[in-house]
Amino acid sequence: MADSIEFAKMHGNGNDFILFDEFDGELVPEKKKPEFVKAVCDRRFGVGADGALFVQKSSIADAKFRYFNSDGSEAAMCGNGIRCFSRYLVEEGYAKPGKIRVETVVGVLELWVEKAESYMVKVNMGEVKTSAEEIPAVGVHQLWGDKFDVNGREFEIYAVNSGVPHVVIFVDEKELENLDIVPIARKIRYNEIFPEGTNVNFVSLLSTNEIKIRTYERGVEEETLSCGTGSVAAAFVSVQLGLVREPVRVVTKGGGLIVEFNGKIAYMAGSASRVFDGRLRLSELRFESID
Repeated sequence: MADSIEFAKMHGNGNDFILFDEFDGELVPEKKKPEFVKAVCDRRFGVGADGALFVQKSSIADAKFRYFNSDGSEAAMCGNGIRCFSRYLVEEGYAKPGKIRVETVVGVLELWVEKAESYMVKVNMGEVKTSAEEIPAVGVHQLWGDKFDVNGREFEIYAVNSGVPHVVIFVDEKELENLDIVPIARKIRYNEIFPEGTNVNFVSLLSTNEIKIRTYERGVEEETLSCGTGSVAAAFVSVQLGLVREPVRVVTKGGGLIVEFNGKIAYMAGSASRVFDGRLRLSELRFESID
């Protein structure tokens, strides 16, 4: 590896990422990416972020999307991350404004990148899946309104896969503001019913087409300011239950997203911000040696 690596710091509604451009060649060896991501995402000893994005060349799309959580685990999808990724493709000339195609672990996704006063990106997030096998969840056919006990309190949970596994729980707005979601979410996230773990979303209804959400993210293992796949999951469940109409405005701690559906196919639109570009001095990072 080189002594230093260039990066871009980006965020979608406060869900922040460090982006590395490997379009013209590998910067970080594949076997070392998890260790590297953990080091660079550390908010005290690294740049600090919820995750890392890698731009790679694709033979079937404009570029290939790779996403790693801050704990070093690779995830199939990240809604806020892919918007930032897509903005970067357009800014750097890898794709033209308008419709672009991005290769992901879950297939090629279509996105639309527009720039007015700021960048707005609409993402075809693919099909929201509800069967236990697709979530995945074991020992059940489907998790839809099932009761889940956490420390003596019953929560009604709805589980889907909107790119990655998500659980949706409805609470009233006042409780949403004050609830300590992390210990509750961890009990669900690590439950044996979810062999790959799950993200956990707490949702309240604001109006006939608006919901508010707080999300605990698997891989970050904390609450984040925004989660794109979580917003899609929450909007999908809310629409399916007849609680809201489309398009759904999803209010996260970091800002708003717009979600709508064509059947089970989800479309999400929101901002993508590029805060700064920089250069990492690898010798200053705290991680085990990378050869």
